[in-house]
Amino acid sequence: MIQTQHTIAYRMARTIVLLTLCLGLIIGSLLVVWDYQQRLDNFNNQIASLLGSVEKAAVRAVYTFDAGLAVEVANGLFAFPPISSVTIRDENNTIMSTLERYRGALPFATISKHLFKPKYAYTIDLHMQREPDKSIGSLYIEVVPHQTAEAFFKRALIILGLALVQSFLIAIFLFYVFHNRVTRPLQRLADDFTRINPQAPSQSQLSLSPALKGTEFEDVTLSGTNMLNVIGSHLKEKEKAESELKRQKEENERFLQIAEAIILRLDIEGRVLKINQRGLDVMGCTAGEILGKNWFETAIPRENRTNTLRIFNNLFFTQKGQLKNLTPSSYLENDIITKRGERRRIFWHNAREVNRDGETIGVLSSGQDITARKKAEDALKATEGSLRAIIEATSEGFAIIEIDKMELVDINSSLCQLLGYSREEMLFSPLSKFIYPDDMDILSDYFRHDNNRPHRTYELRLRRCDGKRVPVEINLSKLPYEKSAKARTVAFITDITKRREQENRQKKLEQQLRQAQKMETIGTLAGGIAHDFNNILTPILGYASLLSARIDKDSPNHERITQIAKSAKRGADMIKQILSFSRRSESEMESRFLAPILEDTLQLIKATQPSNIDIELSIPKDCPPVIVDHTQIQQMILNLCTNANQAMEKDGGTLRVSMEHCMLQAEIADTSPILDIGPHIKISISDTGHGMDEQTLTRIFDPFYTTKESGKGTGLGLAMVHAIVQDHKGDIFVKSILGEGSTFTIYLPVSDQPVATMPAAEEIYEGNMECALIVDDELLNTNFLEELLEDVGYSFDSFNSALEALEAFKADPDKYQIILTDQTMPKMNGAQLIKAIHEIRPEIPVIMMSGYDQTVTMENAENFGIDFFITKPVSIDRLTKAMHDLLHKTA
Repeated sequence: MIQTQHTIAYRMARTIVLLTLCLGLIIGSLLVVWDYQQRLDNFNNQIASLLGSVEKAAVRAVYTFDAGLAVEVANGLFAFPPISSVTIRDENNTIMSTLERYRGALPFATISKHLFKPKYAYTIDLHMQREPDKSIGSLYIEVVPHQTAEAFFKRALIILGLALVQSFLIAIFLFYVFHNRVTRPLQRLADDFTRINPQAPSQSQLSLSPALKGTEFEDVTLSGTNMLNVIGSHLKEKEKAESELKRQKEENERFLQIAEAIILRLDIEGRVLKINQRGLDVMGCTAGEILGKNWFETAIPRENRTNTLRIFNNLFFTQKGQLKNLTPSSYLENDIITKRGERRRIFWHNAREVNRDGETIGVLSSGQDITARKKAEDALKATEGSLRAIIEATSEGFAIIEIDKMELVDINSSLCQLLGYSREEMLFSPLSKFIYPDDMDILSDYFRHDNNRPHRTYELRLRRCDGKRVPVEINLSKLPYEKSAKARTVAFITDITKRREQENRQKKLEQQLRQAQKMETIGTLAGGIAHDFNNILTPILGYASLLSARIDKDSPNHERITQIAKSAKRGADMIKQILSFSRRSESEMESRFLAPILEDTLQLIKATQPSNIDIELSIPKDCPPVIVDHTQIQQMILNLCTNANQAMEKDGGTLRVSMEHCMLQAEIADTSPILDIGPHIKISISDTGHGMDEQTLTRIFDPFYTTKESGKGTGLGLAMVHAIVQDHKGDIFVKSILGEGSTFTIYLPVSDQPVATMPAAEEIYEGNMECALIVDDELLNTNFLEELLEDVGYSFDSFNSALEALEAFKADPDKYQIILTDQTMPKMNGAQLIKAIHEIRPEIPVIMMSGYDQTVTMENAENFGIDFFITKPVSIDRLTKAMHDLLHKTA
């Protein structure tokens, strides 16, 4: 039961008592007031009656100046107790009689003084009846209300006491009635309500006394029972709703915590009221570090704070600072700065938060971290701009073509320049306008059927505005598109004019490469025979030189011996040319003028020129020098002129040989893998013979290929020419028309080195009996060297075995002052022998004589401890000079 401070019965009893008492007091008070007025009226009436009864006697006494009568009148008035003073005066205001007495204080003086006067004074003018307007005296009395007041207060106490008793009795009666009819049923109803289970009010019942049926309490009870049922139903719904609300709240909290977006709640001052876990992760702080803090001061960079705050305020406040009624949501993008000092770009969706009265109380924001996307967008914009710039800057043509209409919807400037049209003339024009009609079918199939393939490449011809054809390679790729969009393809268009030219040049280069490979085969063969052939030539040339020196110049045999020596030299030069031809031997290159070499060579040609062939020469002497091997150049000119003469020997003709200084241009240099742009010497040799067909032209530089009759040609002439030209870093070109003749054009680069002087006459240097160690596996070579050294004043020991020579050197190393050795020998080669000798005597000079060897050459001989390298066949003057220089240098 609920403990109350005052029950309804108590309150009702108190109320009834108070009401009845108040009512009794009011009624009693009204009766007292009425009694008070009645007594005052009676009091005044008694005084007036008393004065009226003595007025005649008082007039007589005054009129007659009867003092005794006046005293009697005064005494008569004193007989009335309330009168406390009487005075009778004549017309002269002379007192005829006066009486006074003191009655004491009024009863209940504290109250009486408020209700009654201490005394009441009455004055009556005395006059004759016949002269009512003339006063003959006066009667004055004073009256005290003691008796009236005492009677009044007694009566008032009785009235008030009876009123209170009556009110109390009425209160008891009313309390009893209300208690039985109202208070007790209410108490029972209250007890029933107290016993109601708050969790299940519909299970409780309100009781009603049978005596109260048909009364308002029955309505209250029934209404209460219905209300309990309704409340119970509502409580169940509420409990269910609260459970659902709790579940949704927990679910929302989980969503907030796992959401990728930042959820932020701010008040209108910008303070952080709530932030989810994603927001904390982005900010890099805990909830305690940011909740309650001003968001703009905490998270917005200083330089952006004012502008961001202004935007924030503009979203929700008017310019006068009043809250807006509209703008329930907005979007905003700005930078924030994390606890770590890192800047992040956030895209916000802001919504006003309002209370029940519609007043804005804060802002709820959802933020998406778009830092990576922003960077990607910036990169994409930069990429798009760069891509457009690249497309515009590229030399290739670019176009986007709408597949259905085959129209150009985008192009770059390179395509405009390629075709000679302006951008406006080409945009939205049909593609067929710019394609050569014969090639249109190539693209038509693509646009009708093949455009589903990711990539296609075609070669066709475009048509310029001037009607010229441009060969191009067009690469087509279909662009991805939505179903509602139009299908398009992107085209990259490359001008392949130069490529076609390059392909033609490439074919020529491939032919030249095949030629070089064939030449390599010849080189392998040439290298194999060079050593043995030079060893054979060495004693021939050596003995011829010795005999030439011993025989008198006037003797017929001297000329014969000289021709033998020349033939041997020609044989040696032939070996050099073969090795140079195969690139297995370095030529003796030097800066020389070509005019003297060509003139000397042409003198030889004129001596054997058929009479039916004319020679036309154009050889200026002011052409700059060229790095050449003059022997090879002579051989090249001889071979070309010999071929020309053979082409014209039947019907005759004209042999034209010309030379000029020219500046080689790119159009020629690009056709050759060897030539560079710059100054060159151009040599042309042409004939008016039978010419050559295309098939022959492709093979003329092949080794052993010949069109001559059997026994009239070796097939090496033009092959050697080709090798000589390339060895001189030049190139050779051929033009021939069948039945009209052929022209060979040679380009050699100009030299910037000083021009070499002509070699001096041969001179044999004599020795001073120094001892030489001679080592060569060929007996003829050692015999020749023994005889040579003996003639020029040297002593010697010769060996045909390197091992025997080494043993002899070890036995007496100080005996020898110089070593002469071959390279290619069995069991121990020359390089190995030199190494063994230098281990004993490092300072002894060494001359190596080699027919041909790939290991030791003139260029790397010093690396093997060789002081001088001579290529066989050995020249007497070079050998004796080398020995003289080395021995004197050592000395």
